[in-house]
Amino acid sequence: MNLNLYLLKHFFMSSLLVLLSLIGVVWLNHALRMLEFIVSKDSSFSDFLLLSFFPIPLWLVIAMPMSAFIGVIWGISRFLSDRELIVMQAVGFTPLQFGRVPIFFGLLLTTCLYVNSLYILPASFSKFKEVQAEVRGSIPKLLIQDNIFIDIADDLTLFVGERTSQNEVGRVFIQDSRNPDVTITFTSERGRFSSINGQPMFLLLNGQRTELTKDGQSSAQLTFESHSLDISQPSASPSQRLVLDMNEDSIRNLLDPSTAATPHYARERMAMGHYRLTSPFMTLAMVIIAAAIMLQGHLSREKIGQRVLFSALAGILIQTLAILTRGLTVSSPAAWPLMYLAILVPIGLGIFMLWRPFWLTELRYTMTSTAQNRQKPERSG
Repeated sequence: MNLNLYLLKHFFMSSLLVLLSLIGVVWLNHALRMLEFIVSKDSSFSDFLLLSFFPIPLWLVIAMPMSAFIGVIWGISRFLSDRELIVMQAVGFTPLQFGRVPIFFGLLLTTCLYVNSLYILPASFSKFKEVQAEVRGSIPKLLIQDNIFIDIADDLTLFVGERTSQNEVGRVFIQDSRNPDVTITFTSERGRFSSINGQPMFLLLNGQRTELTKDGQSSAQLTFESHSLDISQPSASPSQRLVLDMNEDSIRNLLDPSTAATPHYARERMAMGHYRLTSPFMTLAMVIIAAAIMLQGHLSREKIGQRVLFSALAGILIQTLAILTRGLTVSSPAAWPLMYLAILVPIGLGIFMLWRPFWLTELRYTMTSTAQNRQKPERSG
C-alpha cells in the first residue's frame, strides 16, 4: 500500500506540474487577448477574470491527457534512472503489478474529465459566452467626455455636461432617432450606466422625455423620475444568441439531429457529442500505453531513451487516430463507432502488454520452433 501511494504521488505531482505549465501558457495567450478586449470596452476587472478563467474546462479536455501521459513517462523514467524499477523486477515485481498504479491514476483522471465534459464545461462555456456578449454589447465609456456629443449607437447621440464617476454623469442630453417615425429627446439631471439582464442600459434620473414626429406636426412631453434606455446595438444582446456554441450545449442535444439548423451542422454536432463522450478515456489510453511500453521487456537504464521515444510515438499515433476518426464521423456519420475503437483498442492493447510483457518474445519463439519442427525429416519405420 505504501509503495502504491508512493508511485501515485510521483505520477500526480509530475502530471500536475505539466498540466499547470500547459494551462499557464494557453491562459497567458488568452488573457492578453481578453485584456485588450476588456480595455477597449472599459469593463471591470471582474469581467476580465470571468473571461480569462471560464474557458479553462475546455482546455482541460486536451491538456489533461497530455499532462498525464508525460507525467507517467517522466515518473517511470525517474524510477528507472534511480534503479528502483530494476530492483522491483529483480525481486519478482511484474509489470502488471506496477501498472495497477498508472491504471488507477488514469481511471481517476478519466472520472474527473467525465464530470468536466458532462456538467462543468457546458456551464462554464455558456457563462463565458454570456459575459463576452454582454461586454461586447456595452459601450466604451472611456470615449464619453464632458461637453462632447458622442454617438453611442446607431442614431443614438449622447451629450453630458459633467462626468462624476466611471458609471455616472450629470446634465444629460440624448437624441434617439432609431425609430424612423419619431425623434425622441431626453434631458435629465443625472444618468448612470448599468446592465439589466445582460443588456447595457442607461438609467436617466429626474428628467423629461420629448417625442416629435418626423414631419414636425405633433409632439408629446413626459416628466419622469427615472427612465431606463437601452443603448445596445440590436445584434449585441446576449439574449439574442439563438445558436449555442457546441461546447456549451448538452451531449443529448448534440446527438439529436433535430436540434441542428442544417444537415452538415448536425453531423458536426454529432461528432462533437461522441467526442465529448470518448475524450475522457483518452487519458486512460495514453497512460496505459505509456506504462506498457516503458515497462516492456528487461529493464535497464541504457534503454530509457528508446522507451521514451516509442511511448511518444504511440501517444502521437493515438491522438492522430482520434482526430482522424472525428473528421471521418463528420463526413460519414455511420463511422462514429471508430471514435470509440480509436480509444478502446489502445486501452485493451496496453492492458494485454502489461499482463503478458514478454508475449512478443514468446510468440516469436513459438513461430521459430514450429518452423524448425516442420523442417525435421520424419524417421522411417
